[in-house]
Amino acid sequence: MSEDLPHIDTVTDDLYSLAPADFVSHRTAYVTRFKKAGDKAGATRIGALRKPTVVAWLVNVLARRDESALAELFDLGEQLERAQQRGDGPRLRELSTARSTSIRTLTDRAVSLGRDLGTTVGDNAAREISNTLNAAMADPEIRDRVRAGRTVVAETYSGFGPALLSLVPDPPDDHDDDDVHESGPASPEIEDDRQKIDEAERNRLLAELESAESDLDTARTDAEVAQADTERTASELRSAAAEVERIEAELEAARARAQAAREADEASVVQAESTAEALEAARARVAEAQSALEELS
Repeated sequence: MSEDLPHIDTVTDDLYSLAPADFVSHRTAYVTRFKKAGDKAGATRIGALRKPTVVAWLVNVLARRDESALAELFDLGEQLERAQQRGDGPRLRELSTARSTSIRTLTDRAVSLGRDLGTTVGDNAAREISNTLNAAMADPEIRDRVRAGRTVVAETYSGFGPALLSLVPDPPDDHDDDDVHESGPASPEIEDDRQKIDEAERNRLLAELESAESDLDTARTDAEVAQADTERTASELRSAAAEVERIEAELEAARARAQAAREADEASVVQAESTAEALEAARARVAEAQSALEELS
C-alpha cells in the first residue's frame, strides 16, 4: 500500500462519533482513500457502514460522554435479571423503579448533549432514546452496540425479560378481587399497558423507516462512488487512447523519416557512381591529350 491506513475499528469509531449530516461525506472520503491505497476490502467494509439516525447518534454521543453511567445502567439490568430468576417481587419492583429513574436521567442527558451540539430533540426522539437504552438492558447484542457507541437506529426490545418489567403492573391486593368484574372496563394499569405496547410498536415501525432511509442513503452513496469510479476509468481510458494516438503518430513520422533517409542514401550512391565515371572519363581524356602533345614534340 502507498500509505499507512488507519485500522477499520478506528475509522468506524470516527464515523459514528460524527453527526449524521457529516457521516456520508466522511465515509466517502475514507472509501476513496482506502481504494487509492489499494485496500479494496477495507474500502468495501467502510462503504457498508450505515449512516446512523439522529437518535442513534445521540445514544452514541451519550456512550462516549457518560460511559460510567451506562455501565451502571447495564449493571442494574443484570441485577434485574437475577431478581427475576429468583422471583423476588419486592426486589424487582425496587430495581424497576431504579431502572426507570436511570433511563430517564440518561435520556435527559442525551437530550442536553444534543442541544449543546446544535440538535433539537423532540418528545418522540426522547422516547426512542429511552426505548433504545431499555432494549440495551435486555438484549446483549444491542447492549454491545450501545456500549461501543456504534448504534445505527433506535432500538426496541420485543422479547421477554427485564426490559418489559415496566409494562407489568404491580399485582393487586387480595381485597381488590371482589371489585373486578369479567365484563367491566379494563383497569387503568392494563389500559396503560396497551398504550405503552402500541407506542413501542409505533417506535419500532419508525425505527424500521429510519433504517430503510439509511439503507437508501447508503445505496445512493455507493452509486455515487461507483459513478465516480466509472468516470475516472473512462477518463483514464481516454487519456490512454490519446497517448496511443500520439505514439502511433510519432511512429509514422519516424517511418517517414527513415524512408526519406533510405531514398537519400540511394540517391547519394547513384550520384557517387556517376561522379566516379565522370572522373574516370576525364582522366582518360587527359591521358589522350598528353599523348598527342608528346607525338607532336
